[in-house]
Amino acid sequence: MLKSKRALPVAGAGFVVLISFIYSLAGTIAIPVYPIFIKNLFNNPAYAGYFLSFVYSLIFSFILLSIYFLKKFDRWTLMKYSILLSGLSYFILSMVTSVKELVILEFFRAMAVGVNFVVTGLLIRDHSTKKNISKNEGFYFAIINISFFIGPIIGGYLADAYSISKVFMISSIFPLALFLFLVTKKNPREEVDGVHTNIFSNIKDYFKNKNLALNYIIAAGLLSWLTILYIYIPLFMYQNGLDEKTIGIFLACTVIPLIIFEIPITKLRKYVGYRKLFFTGFLLIGLFGAATFFFSDIYIKLLFFILTNLGVAAVEPLKESYFFEVMRKKSDETRFYPIFKTSSDIGHLTGPLIFSTVLLFSDFNIMFLVASIIMIGYGILALFMKEIR
Repeated sequence: MLKSKRALPVAGAGFVVLISFIYSLAGTIAIPVYPIFIKNLFNNPAYAGYFLSFVYSLIFSFILLSIYFLKKFDRWTLMKYSILLSGLSYFILSMVTSVKELVILEFFRAMAVGVNFVVTGLLIRDHSTKKNISKNEGFYFAIINISFFIGPIIGGYLADAYSISKVFMISSIFPLALFLFLVTKKNPREEVDGVHTNIFSNIKDYFKNKNLALNYIIAAGLLSWLTILYIYIPLFMYQNGLDEKTIGIFLACTVIPLIIFEIPITKLRKYVGYRKLFFTGFLLIGLFGAATFFFSDIYIKLLFFILTNLGVAAVEPLKESYFFEVMRKKSDETRFYPIFKTSSDIGHLTGPLIFSTVLLFSDFNIMFLVASIIMIGYGILALFMKEIR
């Protein structure tokens, strides 16, 4: 029997990306309703932002601690059981009715997210070379962004037709089914990583490298902007009378520029270089974000927020490949990668802390303007990075 050339990947970077796509559907389906769910528990959008900062501080901690898991278990084992824990967390989330219950549950969900976050990146790197790492990272982010297109639409319609708790319950199906598939598949046996597990020493050595430090800062900056898109804009839309279905459609539209442009931009990197693309990306985010301040029509504002993702597309896939291109040794990749990945949670942590504080003393329009100006500052900072082509 002839085998189709278009069969689903069962090994290599493509297989890791496929797993990540299915796994990410759980989170993306929940995106339109999770901020509203938190707000309903706390009865204040600013407090919801502070709580999410707490959640990301937990994820930050588990990303750092993942180096101990990597020393004790192989990567595929960590992948499987982080997916299982995530699926169980979403299922239980559908039954949460108090802040206390939510705090306990988020501890375990943060563990799953943090470990999975690190292991996924390392597995993609394992199946890449220096020459194709930026291409594979671009492919990864483009495919993941398809889930960010599909998921919010599904989540918005489910919330409109049923309830928020049903959205969480349906979200859990994807990681749980994926876990069952992975335990029946024989993955290649890997040696556990023999890495230096002194976290403080690793952090110190990481930040001695100026380029790694600058890449960390701009990666955190980008993720702080994404809290605007995925936390505060849904709350802004809900406050202005738009329902969960509309929020889901908007969030889906925001990823269209990412799906279209991220892969071409990774190819453009060879000719333009990282530094100029990072600067241009943050400049576009800042300019389009600031433009929302000058318009009162909510739909014009939302259009500009969609356009900010033209800038995100120039930064998101390249921050990962820049990290791996700076690395000289394979052992250093495993040692420093968990530290680099905490940039995501530093961004998710500092973003809501800053933006919620601004929101307490002003309004959404001022908060969006402040965030946009900060993004332009990150773009200027990127000009001080060493160029790699």
